[in-house]
Amino acid sequence: MKTLKFIIDLPFRFVFALISFTFFGWIGWVGIVLIGLRFFGVIHWPWWAAALPLIYGGLYCLYMTIDGGLYRAGLKGVGGYAQFTQGPLIAQQAQVDQAKIQEIIGDGPERIGPAIDAWCDDPNRRGFVQALLDAALEPYFLLQLAMFANKNVNAYATIKKWRDAGLKLPAEGTPQFFPYGD
Repeated sequence: MKTLKFIIDLPFRFVFALISFTFFGWIGWVGIVLIGLRFFGVIHWPWWAAALPLIYGGLYCLYMTIDGGLYRAGLKGVGGYAQFTQGPLIAQQAQVDQAKIQEIIGDGPERIGPAIDAWCDDPNRRGFVQALLDAALEPYFLLQLAMFANKNVNAYATIKKWRDAGLKLPAEGTPQFFPYGD
């Protein structure tokens, strides 16, 4: 159901972006004015040349819709332009995330496991969840976290859910998985 909503949402996002680009941006208004001037015969450019700003807007909105869809699906990270323009904010967000991770770890495995389990399916939080899991594997072990994650489900089912969500987990038989052997 979530996938269907995501797919249906993309055309609406594209149309909204195209309308916003055309009527609320100066490039869109330049295109409208050029089309008007061509229509009334003030300029004698080819139609495609007069419509070039609007063609650019359509291609730009299509690209940004696809790029945003890939980001929301968790298939790509933040683009280079966003990192360049939002660099200090991204660094500040990383500090906030690190503080949140330390707060969750301070509360023990009773809070870590449920937090990982609740957020592991959200592709936008996958990096945060992976960082939380990696930090939590220093004082605790994976089987312990999975036992506290969902007490109504077998810990191995929880580990499978986390692995299917895309988290990188330690292999079974390693000390990070279960340090006490058989």
